[in-house]
Amino acid sequence: MSREQRRHPRFNIQMEVELIAPELGALTLQSGNLSNSGLFLCADQSMPLQVGSEVCVRLKQSLGDGEPPLVKARVVRIEEQGIGIQFSEEDAP
Repeated sequence: MSREQRRHPRFNIQMEVELIAPELGALTLQSGNLSNSGLFLCADQSMPLQVGSEVCVRLKQSLGDGEPPLVKARVVRIEEQGIGIQFSEEDAP
């Protein structure tokens, strides 16, 4: 999907994100950008994930009261610099 076809604007933001997947267990990665529908995580290509892999993500730092929620997502893109994930519709407000 080209940048012009994206449904939501992307915001460059670096924060620690916990990625949880059956193939990996739990890892802490750095975000590259964020939108209403997804997140890009900086990672190397040695991760055993594929496009379509189901994962969960959670911010490592709190943005308000309480623990950040665990959000279901799916890998939609794998690049040399990292992975793009799309948040699951069932978790959308």
